Amino acid sequence: MEAEQSSSSFSFTSAATDAAVQNMAISTSATTENEESEVPVMRTTLTAKYGKQTITIPDLPSHTTTIATVKNMIMEKTNILPKRQKFIGLTLKKDATVISSTNDGNNDNIAKRRCKMIQDEHTLDQIAIKKPNDCTKNETTGEILHAHHAFILMGTPETEIFIDPDDISASANGGNNVVNDFDIDFNIGSSEWKEHFVNKQNLIKFTNSTEVHIMNPPREGKKLMVLDLDHTLLDFSSRKIVNAASASAGGTSTDTSGNATISSTDAVASSVAGGAGAGAATGGNAPSNSNARSVQDTINQMKRPFMDEFLAQMYVHYDLVVWSQTSWRWLETKLVELGMLTNPNYRFCFVLDKTSMFAITSTRRSGQKIKHYVKPLQIIWSKFPKVWDASNTIHLDDLSRNFALNIENGLKVTGFYRKKKKSGGRTVGGNPNKDVELVGLIGYCTKLAKEVNDFRDVDFKYWKDVVNGTKGFDDKKGMN
Repeated sequence: MEAEQSSSSFSFTSAATDAAVQNMAISTSATTENEESEVPVMRTTLTAKYGKQTITIPDLPSHTTTIATVKNMIMEKTNILPKRQKFIGLTLKKDATVISSTNDGNNDNIAKRRCKMIQDEHTLDQIAIKKPNDCTKNETTGEILHAHHAFILMGTPETEIFIDPDDISASANGGNNVVNDFDIDFNIGSSEWKEHFVNKQNLIKFTNSTEVHIMNPPREGKKLMVLDLDHTLLDFSSRKIVNAASASAGGTSTDTSGNATISSTDAVASSVAGGAGAGAATGGNAPSNSNARSVQDTINQMKRPFMDEFLAQMYVHYDLVVWSQTSWRWLETKLVELGMLTNPNYRFCFVLDKTSMFAITSTRRSGQKIKHYVKPLQIIWSKFPKVWDASNTIHLDDLSRNFALNIENGLKVTGFYRKKKKSGGRTVGGNPNKDVELVGLIGYCTKLAKEVNDFRDVDFKYWKDVVNGTKGFDDKKGMN
């Protein structure tokens, strides 16, 4: 299959897509030449955004091309196995169904079942068209002749080594990957603060270079919550997942250099999936339920206690955005492995990585100058000028230096570490497994969304006092 390819994008030719569909035998029924000439055949063009790369697959026959076929075509160009591919931004029509077989005694019964999530068996005509401009219709009959769907592709290529840089740094530090938050004196009105707002070159540069890929559109009337991941919501280790999966599958988790390899993550994907399809995809047997539970337990331990409950409750009042100081690949890995992109109780609007952060200079209280990176919320506000601003945005992060340019919008969360001696969160008996930081934040942030019109009138520093009932929102400085 030939494709027109550049450094940043490539597209399949129409002939190539037709050949692919035919060669993969995805058509469930044949259409005669006479029928093709008499009845217009709906076609679909897909555009996938993968990192900085754009993949276009044009003119696919909509009624016969399945999601499984699309995944196989994408695999040929990206080397991402179909089982690892996640399509973000595609939704099904309300009446979409898939055909399933059920064994009833000696008879195999064929039944249709409705699905909320896109399955490999769905055909492209079952994908919902979001905007009128996304399709071309027959002017006489109103029949859709061509549809276009854009989505975000997530997945890790087969050839890449699967090891989290955080694991490497932790090993180099004797297992201690606690990040020290600088004792900085970066206040509104300070010389550094004025410098960055008088000279907005970095803000303009990074705002222009930041591409926001909407996964779920903003909802009218919702405030914005920007969330850090590492040590705010979770303490992630890809190595522990790989080791757990390898132990369940009876395989080897590390190579000769001690690095976990992608072959081990096949076990992760199949064990978490827990189905025959996952086992078949790797050429092995399907993992047992106990093995799947073992891997899932390992993954769940990486989540801060009550993480899913917190996100579900916050989604009621806020649109959620993740901004992590890590590369897109590792950010994607964490979100996928922890099931945060498929949880039915909450959705993320979009995700930003470290490429949208830039360095500033702050001053320690000792007078020492120090350079560090920040997450400037102005980038988001400029992309959504009539939706969010400083009055309705809260940024949760375990590192206060990350919101140095937006001090009034930052709430510092105590860091979560799975090892007891490193846990800094609100705990019961000092046990990180009893960490209740997010429980307190559920109450505080819910109350904030309901009672406060302008977040700039609140000092988030005193959030625990508000939860404990010793202070209220009425005083910005928390003084009663």
